[in-house]
Amino acid sequence: MTEWSRALLVSALAYGCSTTSSQFDGTVYQNESTRFSVGALPGWTRVEETDSNLAFRRDGMGVIGVHSSCEDYEDVTPQVLANHLLFGTTERKYVLDETAPVDGRDARHVLVEASLDGVRLELEIFVLVRDGCVYDLTHARPAGSGEPVRGPFLEFVGAFAVLDGPR
Repeated sequence: MTEWSRALLVSALAYGCSTTSSQFDGTVYQNESTRFSVGALPGWTRVEETDSNLAFRRDGMGVIGVHSSCEDYEDVTPQVLANHLLFGTTERKYVLDETAPVDGRDARHVLVEASLDGVRLELEIFVLVRDGCVYDLTHARPAGSGEPVRGPFLEFVGAFAVLDGPR
């Protein structure tokens, strides 16, 4: 595994707590706390052993992940939650920092160029707070990847929807 691949996996997947019982049918994910649908990622490989609910990787395009937390959390803004996901990175340069719609709700959307352990990355994050849960949708990719690499992630996010489920 290359140095930047290792950094991508660490940055995209090293947060949250894994769940013990979950199901994913290719579009719908469900565990004991939440149920949601995501867009398809043709050509991407699912990474099974992560702390995220779902994670996918593709050589040269990085790692895409979704993590949900439906446990009690203090009333923290999505901006603060997005910043929390950047802990451990240095030399941050914000390319985007905005409110954007996800599943019909306002979410925090940031695109940051940063270093993790000396490796330059682009980190794109959407943080959605909905129905007592926080959803982090992330894409960590090699620095300088540009617009073509963003496309699959933005389609993935565009199809994201919280579904009625186990809650």
